[in-house]
Amino acid sequence: AALPNIFSRMAHTPRPTPDPEHLWRSPEPIVLLPHDPAWLAEGQREAQRILHACAHALERVEHIGSTSVPGLIAKPVIDLPPILRSHEAGFACVEPMRALGYWYAGDFGIAGRHFFVRGSPRSHHAHMLLETSREARRHLAVRDTLRARADLAQRYAELKTTLAARFVNDRERYAEAKGEFMRDLFAAAGIE
Repeated sequence: AALPNIFSRMAHTPRPTPDPEHLWRSPEPIVLLPHDPAWLAEGQREAQRILHACAHALERVEHIGSTSVPGLIAKPVIDLPPILRSHEAGFACVEPMRALGYWYAGDFGIAGRHFFVRGSPRSHHAHMLLETSREARRHLAVRDTLRARADLAQRYAELKTTLAARFVNDRERYAEAKGEFMRDLFAAAGIE
């Protein structure tokens, strides 16, 4: 009975504004490192911190991205998608996430997402999403497919190495250039 009251109060709370853009858009070199098993432990630790801080709003917190795939080279950034109970609940997580050292970047171009960045250089991303969202399904499917398919993980590592050398510190163009491969991964995972 307490949850509906919390969520009805959140609907009347002013929407938090994103933190200054320079905090979460600063250019950083694209550095790829061999897989470090400590990334998996850090993903679990950070997931627990976020879950504790935002328990009222979250179903669970997963670890995604290349740091979640044993053996895969990666930028040393822990990507986590906290799974929201509702999109509105994400607004109530902004202050608790700020208390954990994250900057709030709004949806950062993906409708339905609450995006948070921590560290300088970046060390953590939190993509708060609904479990039913296309983005959440894609993130989890990519992780699971790369864990299960060594051939695709190897192709991805080769592509990332080539693109990191080409784009050096342009993260947006680096991510865009992975688009065709990501579509192949979605197809392999059986999602759109």
